[in-house]
Amino acid sequence: MKIVINILKVIELIIGAIWGIIFGVLTPISLMYGGIVDESISQHFVLWLWLINSVVCYIGGVTVVMMKHYKTALCFHTVGLIVSLTVYGIFDGLFSERGLSGQNPAQLYMPIIFLFFTTLAITLIAERNNIKKRLEASREKQYEAAPSVLGGEYTLDPSEKEKKRGGKK
Repeated sequence: MKIVINILKVIELIIGAIWGIIFGVLTPISLMYGGIVDESISQHFVLWLWLINSVVCYIGGVTVVMMKHYKTALCFHTVGLIVSLTVYGIFDGLFSERGLSGQNPAQLYMPIIFLFFTTLAITLIAERNNIKKRLEASREKQYEAAPSVLGGEYTLDPSEKEKKRGGKK
């Protein structure tokens, strides 16, 4: 399984490097300062949100995966996915209200979906033994004997019953 994890890490590193650095950092900067889009779009906060999301969630998440903190990296990529979907919604609204529906750069910030699912696969593979142990423990706990309704050991000898009550000795 270590081979599979290492292959997925390489794939994640490639995706994170290409989309995280090239498209995630350089594209918002070029849209802000390159004069490629309308002035109102280049000054919009969504480009800063895209840039910060790329730096933190793409590059930071991939770095955390390489340090073998898979659950933390999954949190990074989950937040990145939510922010990317938010950026997509804001961009879609910006471009559609200006009549520029075909120019939304969704393909440049949506690959966090692939990073999220790759990190999820790595986490599930790496934590499979812990998951099995937790499932077995929950099954054992479910099948434990319920406590007695009678409140103790049940005996049929009436003299012992009297002793417990504090009656005749």
